[in-house]
Amino acid sequence: MNRRVLGVVLLSIGIVLVVAGLVLMLAIVPGMKQLPDDVNTTRTYEGTAPVMFDPATFQFMKDLKIDLTRHFEAEATDSGVALVKEEQSLSSQGQSIQELLKRYAIDRKTMEASQKYPASWAELAGFFPRQGLIIGWPIGTEKKDYQGWSDDYRSTVTLSFSGEVQHERAKIKTYYFTAGSGPQAINADYVKALGLPLEIPKEQFTALVGQTELSDMVKRFLPLVLQQLPGDTVPLAYYYEYEGEYWIDPKTGVLIDTKKHELRKVGLPDEAIAGTPLANLPEEQRAALRVPVSDFTYWGSDQSVQDAKKDAEDAGNQITLYGTTLPIVAIVAGAVLGLIGIFLVLRK
Repeated sequence: MNRRVLGVVLLSIGIVLVVAGLVLMLAIVPGMKQLPDDVNTTRTYEGTAPVMFDPATFQFMKDLKIDLTRHFEAEATDSGVALVKEEQSLSSQGQSIQELLKRYAIDRKTMEASQKYPASWAELAGFFPRQGLIIGWPIGTEKKDYQGWSDDYRSTVTLSFSGEVQHERAKIKTYYFTAGSGPQAINADYVKALGLPLEIPKEQFTALVGQTELSDMVKRFLPLVLQQLPGDTVPLAYYYEYEGEYWIDPKTGVLIDTKKHELRKVGLPDEAIAGTPLANLPEEQRAALRVPVSDFTYWGSDQSVQDAKKDAEDAGNQITLYGTTLPIVAIVAGAVLGLIGIFLVLRK
C-alpha cells in the first residue's frame, strides 16, 4: 500500500471515529439517561410504631418494631413512559400489618408522573392519575425544589432542596431534600385502600375517643353531638401529617436513603360537628377528638442503603463510560488518525 492510499485509509478511519464519538455523546447517551425498561428493585426499611390500629379487631397495637418492603417493577413501556408497579408490605415480627399495590405512569426522563399513557393502564389495580415525582429523582438531579406526590392527599407536595451533605452510612456525597406537612384530610379513596372504615357504630367511636385526653368542654358536648347524628353510626374523617428526609445521588437520581415519620388520625368530619358547640372550639381542642390510627417512623436498612449506593455507582459508571470516556477517546483518536492521514496524502 503506497503512502497516499494509506493516508486516505487513516483519514477515513479518523472521520468515522470522530463521527462515532459525537453520535455516542450527543445522540445515544442522552437516550440512556432514563428509567430502564427492566427495573426490578427492592428496598427495605426498618423502624418503630408507637401505635397501629387494627381495623379488623378495633384493637390498638403498641410499641412495635416494623419492617417495610417496597418492590418496584417496570411492567411495560410506551413512547417514553413506563408503567411501574409498586408492592408495599408493612410487617412486625413477620406478621403482615398492611399490603398495598400501586401502579404509576412515569416519564422515563423526568421521572415525573406522566399524563399520557395507554388507556388500558388506567384499568389496572392501584392505578390513577398522579403528578410530580413518585419513585425517585431524575438523572442529573439539580439543586432546586421539586414537586412530589402524596397518595394520602391526592395532591402534590414540595420536596425542598436543603443542601449537599455526606451520607454517613453510604459514605458518599448526596443532595439532601426535606418535605413535611401538618394534618390534612386523607382522600376517601385512599382511606379505603388502607382498609380503614368510613363509619363505625357510635359506641365504638366513643370507646376510641375515650383513649385520648379530652377537655371538659369536649366531654360535655360530645355525647350531645353524637345524639344529633342520624342513625347508629358515626361518619369518620382521617388526617395525615408527616416529615420526610431524602438523600439523593445527584448524578443518577438514585434514592440512597429515606427517613420518614407518618402519623394518621381519625375523628369527626367538619360537617358532623357543624352547628354544634364543638364547631366553636379552638382547632387544638377539636383536634383532641382525633385518635392516632397509625404512627410510625422508618428509615432505610443498612443493606438497602448499600444496594442503593451500588445501583448509583453502576449507573454513574455507565454514564461516565459512554458519555465521556469512550466519546473522548474516539474523537481524540479519530482526530490524530485524520491528521496523520492528511499529512500522508499531502506529502510529496
